[in-house]
Amino acid sequence: MAASRARERSNLDLYLISTFEASSYPNMGNPTTASAHSRAEQFRLNDLPTELWQEIISQLEADQASLYALTHVNRVCYAISIQFLYRSIDIRDPTMCRQLLLLGTLNSQTQFMQFVRKLTIGICPPDHENGDFIYDLIHLCGMLTNLKHLAIVRTIGTRSTLYWDEGNRITPFRRYWRGEITDLPANPTYPTLESFRVDIPMGDYLRPLFQHQTDLKSLELWFPFHSYVSKEIFQPQLEKLAISGESILTTIPSDFKPTHLAIDCPSSNPLWPSRYRQGQQHFLSMPDTSNLRSLEISSSLVDEIKLCITTTDVTFPSLVHFGIFTNERADERFFKERLFLMMWVGSGYQAPVAMMNLLKHFPQLESLSVQPEGMGDWTDQILDSQKFIDLLRHGCPNFKRLLWRSHKGVSAGIRYFENGLIKDASMSDIDVADYWKSV
Repeated sequence: MAASRARERSNLDLYLISTFEASSYPNMGNPTTASAHSRAEQFRLNDLPTELWQEIISQLEADQASLYALTHVNRVCYAISIQFLYRSIDIRDPTMCRQLLLLGTLNSQTQFMQFVRKLTIGICPPDHENGDFIYDLIHLCGMLTNLKHLAIVRTIGTRSTLYWDEGNRITPFRRYWRGEITDLPANPTYPTLESFRVDIPMGDYLRPLFQHQTDLKSLELWFPFHSYVSKEIFQPQLEKLAISGESILTTIPSDFKPTHLAIDCPSSNPLWPSRYRQGQQHFLSMPDTSNLRSLEISSSLVDEIKLCITTTDVTFPSLVHFGIFTNERADERFFKERLFLMMWVGSGYQAPVAMMNLLKHFPQLESLSVQPEGMGDWTDQILDSQKFIDLLRHGCPNFKRLLWRSHKGVSAGIRYFENGLIKDASMSDIDVADYWKSV
C-alpha cells in the first residue's frame, strides 16, 4: 500500500509539472450555453471576495491534488491556487525527468518563480547523464527571489557511495568545456535562506551558496566534508543543526546554544573511540544544552555522550526527544560489529540497564527514536519488550512516543503510550528521519 501511494505521488508530480510546462488560464467554457442554475451558481462563486478565496485555498496548501483541481475551476481559483501549488516543491526522481520538467517550467513560466518558498530537490550522482544539473539548479536558485528553504538531497534509492567530492567538484564546468555555455557567471546571485540542507558533497558549486548565508535558522550537512569551517557552521542565530564529520565534532563551541541537534560520526567501526582513546580524550564537544529540546546521534557516538555526561557534567534540562541512528555509510564490518551495543545490555541479554541509566539523564524525555537492525541488541528488544518500556517510563515519566526506522528504509512507524493504552501507527521513513526537527 505504501509503495502504491509513493507511485501515485510520483505520477502526480510528473503530471503537475508537465501540465504547467505550457500552462495558460484554462478555458472555462461558454457561459451562454450553461443552464440558468449553473450560471447563478457561477455568479455566486465569482462574487466571493478574493481575500476569502485566498483564505479558503490556503487550507489546502499540503494537498497538491486538490490545488491542481482548483486551477481548473475558474480564473480566480487558478491565480490563487498556482501560488500555493508552487510554494513548496519536493521532487526526488532518480531518472531526473521531473527535475528537468520543473526547470523547464520555471524558465518558461518565469511568473511562477516568485511563488517558490521551499524547494527540496534530488540531485543525481555526477556520473549520471544529467550529472551537471546542479549547475542549472544553483543558477535557478538565484532567480527564486522568495526562496527561504532549500534542501539538496539524493534521488530516491541512490546510494551515498555514488557521490564523491572529486566528481562533483568539476560539475559546474562541464557545460563550459562542452561549449554549451560561452562563459561562467562572474557575480552569481544567491538566495537568502532560513534553512539549508545538503545530503551530497559540498563541492565548489555549493560552497559559495553556503558561505553567502548569514541568517540561517536551520542547517543540515549530512555528507562529511573535510573542509568544513567551524565559524561558518556554528553561527549564533542557528537553532537547528545536523552535522556529519569527525574532526568538526571536536570543535563545537560551548557557547553555541541550539534547540535541535543531530550529530553523526561516519565511522565504519563504532568501537574505535573506546579502543584508541588516550588520556580520556574527547571525540565530541558538546554545546550549551540549556535550550536543547531534541538530540539525535549516530550509534558510534553513544560512548561519547556517556563520557560527556560523566566527565563534564553536561545536563539536559529541556530535552524532550532523543534518537540513535545508524550511519548509512557504514560498511559491512560495521554490521558485524553492531553487537557492540550488547555492552549496554545486562548479562544474559536481560534489561539494558546501562542504556536506561543513560536515558535517565533526560528527565523530560517524551519521545525516543531507534533504528533496529535485527542484531538482537537493545534497539530490537525495546520494540518487543514491555519490560524495557516500563523501565524507561520509570526513569522518564513523561515518555509517550517510540519511533523506529530500519537501516535500509523498508519499514518505519511510531508507537504511542498514553492513558495506559498502546497504539501503533505507520510513518514514512523520511518522516521518522526528520522527526527530530519537528519537536
